[in-house]
Amino acid sequence: MSNPYQLVVFDWEGTVSDTLGLILHTVSSEANRLGFGEVDPYVARKYVDLGLVQALRKTFPELSAKQHDELLQAVHQAMISRPAEVCLIPGAREFIQQLHDAKIDIAIATNKGQQSLLRALQAAGLDGLFKITRSAGQTLPKPNPQMLEEIMEEFDRDPSSTLMIGDSASDMEMAKSINVTAIGVDFYHQQEAALKAAGALAVFDDYQLLANYLGLPKV
Repeated sequence: MSNPYQLVVFDWEGTVSDTLGLILHTVSSEANRLGFGEVDPYVARKYVDLGLVQALRKTFPELSAKQHDELLQAVHQAMISRPAEVCLIPGAREFIQQLHDAKIDIAIATNKGQQSLLRALQAAGLDGLFKITRSAGQTLPKPNPQMLEEIMEEFDRDPSSTLMIGDSASDMEMAKSINVTAIGVDFYHQQEAALKAAGALAVFDDYQLLANYLGLPKV
């Protein structure tokens, strides 16, 4: 298709930032360091939404309660020791650059805190590309459409020229409520049905496929 959008608004965590990937990498590293064995990525991704405590119990059912606690503390300490580290979804940086090169406006709408978002953008080297963001504390949280409406107003864009990209049902619901087209991303193959049920026009698991779908020129 030829791209009809002049503004593309991204969610952050799970859409641009691979928070889950960073957590899984940390769990894998600490489990290996402690001699607790290898992590099955599929199992870990399946249970991570339960929270870290339950996810570790499901991923390492053979460990004792003491070992689970040891691993949990090790993962927490490792995450605290590198708070500025940002892991991006594969292909996200290139896709964002393609949009920028095509003179398409880009922004972020997230329920993440504003200061945390700004630190993450700077750490990822994306702060120069995203001039406008909206996050928790500045507006009502998703799925309320306030943050998306404010972004469109800042860029002077209407719903027909705006595209929302996100990995959660609340992203889709927010966009749908004000007639903005939404596309879902499901990099861990867990949310496709929920995204479509919430109003996603399409769901992708690869940014290059999404770029091709939008007819963007290659970097």
